[in-house]
Amino acid sequence: MKKRLPALTILLVLSFLLTACSLQELPLIGGMLGNLGIGGGGGLGGPVTLTMWGVWEDSAVMQVLIDKYQEENPNVVINYEDRSVMKPLVDYKTRVYARLDQDDSPDIIRVHNSWVPLMSSKLASMPGGVMDIQTYNEAFYPVAVQSGVVDNKIYALPTYYDGLVLLYNKDHFREIGQQEPPTAWEELRRLALELSIRDKEGLVRGGVSMGNASNIEHFADILGLMFAQAEISIPEDLDTKAAKDALLFYTNFINEDGVWNDLFPEANTAFANGQVSMIFAPSWRILDIIAQAPALDFGVAPVPQVYLDKPVCWGSFWMDVVSAKSSNSKAAWEFLNWLSAEEQQLFIFEEAAQYRGFGAPYSRVSLAEELELNDYLQPIVAGAPYAVSNDLAARAGNAKQVDALAEAVESVLAGENVDTAMKSAKAALSQ
Repeated sequence: MKKRLPALTILLVLSFLLTACSLQELPLIGGMLGNLGIGGGGGLGGPVTLTMWGVWEDSAVMQVLIDKYQEENPNVVINYEDRSVMKPLVDYKTRVYARLDQDDSPDIIRVHNSWVPLMSSKLASMPGGVMDIQTYNEAFYPVAVQSGVVDNKIYALPTYYDGLVLLYNKDHFREIGQQEPPTAWEELRRLALELSIRDKEGLVRGGVSMGNASNIEHFADILGLMFAQAEISIPEDLDTKAAKDALLFYTNFINEDGVWNDLFPEANTAFANGQVSMIFAPSWRILDIIAQAPALDFGVAPVPQVYLDKPVCWGSFWMDVVSAKSSNSKAAWEFLNWLSAEEQQLFIFEEAAQYRGFGAPYSRVSLAEELELNDYLQPIVAGAPYAVSNDLAARAGNAKQVDALAEAVESVLAGENVDTAMKSAKAALSQ
């Protein structure tokens, strides 16, 4: 009796003769081989080990989430490395770029949202089977789409959102009979003048921390916001009248109004000490201020606008990407997709609240209503639908951009012509 060919062999032969398909293109066989760990894409079938570089999130919080994922996916091992200790951030950015070119690159890396468009060639895009573009656009705020989607491919996922807001001292406001925070820039300027206190020695209390670069950690974010509201492209439009007007408006808080100066401590510390009435900061700075001054009565409001009917806000946050060098990119994206889901964002918010006052604002649009009663975070997510971002973001390792802007600011304060200052900034950022 003749021996029969095994069914699998027959299927393989027929597939090549009739369709010229590869093994992975056959629905049945491709699935079988994927489960056996054969073929590319880093599927979840076989044992997978992922290395993740993270920043800012407490390792204990991340480990709880990782343990939860590994319980659901026992074939996946995730090694989390907290890289928050790498300071300054420019060192971390340099290290990330260098490692993305190496074969032993971490599978998952947390990067600032402003880095993603320029590093996308070094990243693995998300497989369509994990999440499609339409779902991504609907799930996250436009600023995340602006950052994380390049050439209609998804390269980064946000697990939280953050952005600039106005912090104001309620006691100082009550002193001048002001109940509500300003909603327009000219209103903020008027209030800053009223809130400032002087004596024969000079300025005792600043109205708002604006005007210079030396002791305002987020000065570049403030200017980035102003440029965005004036629809100024960076660096192409830095020498336009609109850009120069924005810089003059900013520096005039010192040059003309004298509501702030470089004799005060850094703006966040000055606010905690009651030495300034208003500052701009992201949510994580709110936690620092609460820790420094738990009795301080302050409010949080969306940033002022140029046109109230056309709001523009400023986003600055970190996202997770997958290295193009990863041999397990699909498994990495599966984990990140799980990590960004509503259930996990709610979970990590509660876990983080055990270590600090509150967790980071949610990145998913559907979770905004969860923060409606949170006086600190609601103004942040209220501005998220209108947020933009670029590499002027401070505290993000963007040293070249921030330094060029700082030089322009300090030059104008020193009496240099604004045209010269902005031309120099444009030249520096165009290299």
